[in-house]
Amino acid sequence: MVKRLIPEHLRKDWLLHLSGFVTWLVVSVLSLNGLEPDLSYFLKVTGFIGFYALFAWVVSSERATHIVRNKICVACQIMLILPLIHVDKYRVAAILLVLVATQLPAIMKRKQALLLISFISIMHFILVFNGAFVNTFFHVLIYFMLQIFGYSTLEIMLREERAKEELATINQELLATRFMLKNSSQKQERLRISRDLHDVIGHQLTALSLNLEVASHKVPDEFKPLLQDNLLLAKTLLSDVRHVVKEMRDEEQFDLAINLSNLVTQLPDCKLIIESPLVIDSLRLKQQLMFCLQEGISNALRHGKASKLILTNEKVGDSLVIELIDNGVGLPKNKQGEFGSGLKGMEERLADFNGTVELIDNSSNCPGSTLKLKVEDCYD
Repeated sequence: MVKRLIPEHLRKDWLLHLSGFVTWLVVSVLSLNGLEPDLSYFLKVTGFIGFYALFAWVVSSERATHIVRNKICVACQIMLILPLIHVDKYRVAAILLVLVATQLPAIMKRKQALLLISFISIMHFILVFNGAFVNTFFHVLIYFMLQIFGYSTLEIMLREERAKEELATINQELLATRFMLKNSSQKQERLRISRDLHDVIGHQLTALSLNLEVASHKVPDEFKPLLQDNLLLAKTLLSDVRHVVKEMRDEEQFDLAINLSNLVTQLPDCKLIIESPLVIDSLRLKQQLMFCLQEGISNALRHGKASKLILTNEKVGDSLVIELIDNGVGLPKNKQGEFGSGLKGMEERLADFNGTVELIDNSSNCPGSTLKLKVEDCYD
C-alpha cells in the first residue's frame, strides 16, 4: 500500500533524496548551533526550512515536467541560501549549493548550468570575502568544484536514463516492425500461392475437363468409361483447388482486433484495451487501418511514453470513428495542430475511404493524447 502512494521515480532514487535530506539537516543544525533564539535566529530557521521545502518540491516532481516552475524554485533557493551563507559564522551553509547544482541537469542545458554555477560562486566569494584573498579564493574554489562534481554526477545519471529509454523505444519499434514484416510476408505469400493456383492450375484443369468431355463424345464406346473416370477426377481436382483458394482468401479476412492485440503483446510495458469489437466489411480498409493503428501505437510509445492504450469505435451515420487513446505525456504546446510525416501517411492510406485523421491532446484530468480516425466502410 505504501509503495503505491510513493511515485516510482521517488522509490527508484530514494537514496539520492535521503542523502540530500541528511545533508540539509546536518548543515542546518551546525549553522544554527549555539545561536541565541532571537529574531535573526528564527529568520535563519525559516530560510533553511524554505530552502528544503523548495528543494523537496523540485526533486519530488518527475523530470522533464514543470521545467519553468522548477527553474523558479531553484532561483528562490539561491536567493535564500546566499544570505544564509553571508551570516553563517561556521561557513558550512555553502554546502547546500551542491544540492542546488544537483537540480540543474534536469532543467538546464550544460552551458546555462555552468554559467549559473559560476555566477553563484562569484556571489559566494563577494559575500565571504574578509580581506584575505587567497584563503577566500580557495575556500570558494572548493565549493565551486563540489558543485561541478554534483552537477556532473546527476548529468551522467540522467544521460544514462535517457539512453536506456531510447534503447527501449528502439527495441519496441524493432519488435513492432518485425511483427509487421512477418505478417505482411505471410499474407503476400498466401496471396501469391492462391493466385497461382487459381490462374494457372485452375485454368489448366478447366481446359483439361473441357477436352476430356469433348473426347468422350468422339472415342469408341470401350474407352468412354475410362474418359468419364478421368473427367470426374479432373472436376474433383478443380473443385479441390477452388476450395483451397477460397480458404486461403478467407484467411485474408483477418480480425483487426486480434492482430493489434498480438502486436502489443510483443511490446514490453504496454497494454491495449479494446472496448468494443471492430466490425469492418472491407478487407482493404482493415489492412490500411492496421498500418495506421500500428503507427499510432508506435508514436504513443516513442513520443508519448505511454504504457496503456484504449481502442474505441462507433458508427456515426455511414462513417466509422475509431479512437486510440493513450496515457502518455500528451502533445507539446508548440506541436499541437501540426501534421508530421506519420499523420500525413495515415491520411494518404485512408484517402480512398474518405478518411480523416486527428491527433488531439486530452484534457488536464486525463493526460495523454487521442488519435481519431474517421472512415467510410464499404464492401470489396
